[in-house]
Amino acid sequence: MRADNVTIPPAPASLFRKACMLTLNTVLIWLHVVGNITWIGAILAVAAVLTGAAGDARTRGEIGLRVYNHLAVPAFIVSFVCGATRLALDTSYYLVQSHWMHPKLPAALVVIGLHHVLGARARKMAQGKVQEAGPAAKIAAVLALMAAAAAFFAIVKLPR
Repeated sequence: MRADNVTIPPAPASLFRKACMLTLNTVLIWLHVVGNITWIGAILAVAAVLTGAAGDARTRGEIGLRVYNHLAVPAFIVSFVCGATRLALDTSYYLVQSHWMHPKLPAALVVIGLHHVLGARARKMAQGKVQEAGPAAKIAAVLALMAAAAAFFAIVKLPR
């Protein structure tokens, strides 16, 4: 290869492997972030539907359950699989060298738990077992706060 009359030697195989790994890491992180954005938006939409005033409780439950099953759950799976894969590929970095993952993971686990609680509430409303959203609005507020906390630690990388 030539650039401005300077010969640049081809990259060694190890650099090629690093470039491929960087690409895999980048794809995993990108899919994790896109999954999170879609997931959190969808699960908050479920809560908004359940707590809405339009229609009866069963109809709101059916709509909420549809959003949950067709958008929130698939996005959660993408986010979880990509995040867990990335964590497994470099556990030492995420859990030993840098400590920001320590507060991020508990926040993410709370979000996962609340995701399932809202899904269960939507299912019960759709089946007619309950006639009101109950604490869905408060659960959604805590879920949003914990998702924001997880994102904060991932972006700011505190503590160092």
